[in-house]
Amino acid sequence: MKISVVIPCYNRANQIGRAIASVRAQTVPVGEIIVVDDGSTDNTVGVALSYGEDVRVLSQANAGAASARNRGIETACGEWVAFLDSDDEWHPEKIERQLDASSRFPGADLIFCDTMTRSAGQILMPSRFSLGGLYGAEVQRDGDKLLFGPDLFQRMITQSRVITSAVMVRGGLDGFSFPEDIWGSEDWALWLGLAKRYTFAAVDQILVTMYQQGDNISGTKGRLYRNDVKVLERLLECGELTDVERQHIRAVLQQRRVGAVYHSLVRGEGAEAREILRNIPPGNLGRLKRLAYNGFSFLPRKLACRIAALRGC
Repeated sequence: MKISVVIPCYNRANQIGRAIASVRAQTVPVGEIIVVDDGSTDNTVGVALSYGEDVRVLSQANAGAASARNRGIETACGEWVAFLDSDDEWHPEKIERQLDASSRFPGADLIFCDTMTRSAGQILMPSRFSLGGLYGAEVQRDGDKLLFGPDLFQRMITQSRVITSAVMVRGGLDGFSFPEDIWGSEDWALWLGLAKRYTFAAVDQILVTMYQQGDNISGTKGRLYRNDVKVLERLLECGELTDVERQHIRAVLQQRRVGAVYHSLVRGEGAEAREILRNIPPGNLGRLKRLAYNGFSFLPRKLACRIAALRGC
């Protein structure tokens, strides 16, 4: 069974080698490794090419991770497409364990696994699955292999444990494309869309190590929250939702809107905050807080950021 591996990258000359090496070290060899360089200005391409002919490098102008992943999906020839971010690392048995799960649950269209997160030699998160929101959604368990039913979709709205570097997707699925106009939440948007239509399975083992870098998206919460809002607003347009699912999405959407306003304000993104603020119903945000947020949004960017820093925001 041929596995295509897609590795999007941008200025990762110092990390891309570790990612590629972890793919080549798999106990079950993959069929192809596709590195999509998203307009790097360092030696990322040179490092990737140094790994030989079994690594195919595609180059494009900088367009974002979603675009790079989609380029890889379009090129992939495998029955399954697996993703690995260029600063992450697979454990040697990752693909073998996921193929075991696909054999146990042949109806599964997406198979993911647990991950850990490290930074500067320290373990920041030993297990993402242990954070909750996953166990109990399975309809069948066979050892460390889990098969999920419709309940997973609703849980993923608030507690998604599906991480892109841990995912293996059956090739050719309808709708298998990352939205390129959603930054930072494009993977969540895709997995939610697929979870509503297809069957997910998982391996309850830590088979991926994620490395938190200084340029990770966690430092731009305002933009990330705004894109979360966009994901949920689009999700509400789905005609396949149940009344319960729609109600749950609306509740989470209001929380994310309030969060988007706050995190935009403390980063001096006043115009963006006001745009979200207009869509929050009166019952979801008190009158005084709304007035305070609206007034704060007109402060000059530097002053707003300075006040937020003094308040420890």
